[in-house]
Amino acid sequence: MSVSDDPAGRYQPWLARYCVLALVVTTFLLFAGGFTTSIHAGMAFLTWPLSNGSLNPQGWLTDENMRAEHSHRLLAGVVVILSVGVVVWTQLTESRRWVRRVAVALLLVIFLQALLGGARVLFDPLNTGAPTHLVEQTFAVCHAAGAEVTLCLWVTLATVVSRGWLRNRLGAEPLRPSLRRGAMAAVVVLFLQILVGAVMRHGNYALVIPYFPAAGPSHEALPPAWTWGAAVNFAHTRVGATLATLALIGLAVQVFRDPVARRHLGPGMVAILAGLAVQIWLGALVIWTLKNPDAATAHLLVGAFLLASTWRLTLLACRPAWWPPAVSPAAADPRAVPAPAISPSN
Repeated sequence: MSVSDDPAGRYQPWLARYCVLALVVTTFLLFAGGFTTSIHAGMAFLTWPLSNGSLNPQGWLTDENMRAEHSHRLLAGVVVILSVGVVVWTQLTESRRWVRRVAVALLLVIFLQALLGGARVLFDPLNTGAPTHLVEQTFAVCHAAGAEVTLCLWVTLATVVSRGWLRNRLGAEPLRPSLRRGAMAAVVVLFLQILVGAVMRHGNYALVIPYFPAAGPSHEALPPAWTWGAAVNFAHTRVGATLATLALIGLAVQVFRDPVARRHLGPGMVAILAGLAVQIWLGALVIWTLKNPDAATAHLLVGAFLLASTWRLTLLACRPAWWPPAVSPAAADPRAVPAPAISPSN
């Protein structure tokens, strides 16, 4: 049998561990990028891809801005190496063609991410002399969105090579189409919310409305003056936050009302709801502390967790409709011990 004609796949424990490791490193990369933006250190170096022409620029360990930006670049390099590794590994050993394609797509997205990050530096007004930050901010927002796509692709690989996926705990039990649609809708809402948040962060609009939960000094529901920054802030902190909350609560209702979904997706849904509560508190804390860098970075990370966790739940919910399930636990995992046979008399 060739590596491309086994729809069930087989469990490779070291590949599964590798993908989890890469997912952890990607999380650190998100933290480094978020913290760099929070302290406005993105232009600590005016050159790219090297920092001041070096992999070990002078003073980067003692200067906070340089340390934040250079750590971000070094971690990005590690993620590139890990993505090349997973492509080679899956091409050589993975029997599912679509999994190999996901790995290739991940590598392409990461290379695009690197170019967007470089463009964000090279097209900054400090390098170009442009009168506005529009071009640089466009690249920065695209770079932020690409980071979320990268995270979700690593979550996809870590999920589909895991023992749980291959042992077919959910593949033979289809869920309601409405639940699958609800999960996909929640992913879309969360991604758009993060995208608007990236526009707000990179445009420095987080404190244009410095009140929460009210939008004005006298407890108004709407900001007293409408500007582009106020509109972006209101769209993220009020409209988007409300829609994301409703989408996740609606998804939770669907999950817990379905016995099959509750059994397989319930624990993940509980984690998502807990993350949602933390995220709302962190969003308020960002405003109350006048955008404390630690609070702002934590808010970004928890938002990424919500998107990645909801995407993973969507993968599990849509598995019967999107991908062929494993034939049996024994077929998916050669080391699995078959259950003892039960005689008809029993």
